[in-house]
Amino acid sequence: MLLPAQVVHVLGPQVSLLDAALAEPAAVAWRAIGRGRPQPGERIAVVGDGTLALVTAHLLTLYSPAGLVVCGQRPAQAGLAAEMGATGFEVSGLTGSFDLVIEAAGTADAVERALGLARRGGRVVLVGLAGHDVTAALRIDDAVNNDLLISASFAYTSAAWAEVTALLSAGQIRLSPLVTHRFPLESYEEAYEVLRQSSDPRGKVILDVSTP
Repeated sequence: MLLPAQVVHVLGPQVSLLDAALAEPAAVAWRAIGRGRPQPGERIAVVGDGTLALVTAHLLTLYSPAGLVVCGQRPAQAGLAAEMGATGFEVSGLTGSFDLVIEAAGTADAVERALGLARRGGRVVLVGLAGHDVTAALRIDDAVNNDLLISASFAYTSAAWAEVTALLSAGQIRLSPLVTHRFPLESYEEAYEVLRQSSDPRGKVILDVSTP
């Protein structure tokens, strides 16, 4: 393939192809994290338990948070969250006391939950895509009275890609544990069925074109 040089990011030879396969969602997460400006020792929550949320949690471990809680909907994801560095996993009942909350689920409920988890003076970053017509309820007085800083992050930048590939090449992050299912290309229907079901732990589902 012939590509412009500015869109090519070179990975070290020690980086596995499975780690490389998750570089794109990691670049999305890394840009969102930059918007949140995490500081060592802060309490951080990630709302969501899919691939983007779990990648986000893993990258946040680089900032040495005092606590890193993944707020999901599927209890089966707790093990994956812990493997990616989360110190806690909650499905319900968590109250707001976090310095930084990153919403990475892409639903109205997730946005409302994220806003409710931030402490007074906290920061909330929205990165999940819910669909053009989806709206979430915002208690305006609560956002103002709680002095919240609310921002959003879309996709990635070339700089985010370069920083993620540098982290992968340096061995500072390892994303491949999130690849829980691999299928040959001709088994795409089975792969989609795995995506539809939610009872078992599920990270990234990959169609492997190199598998016979």
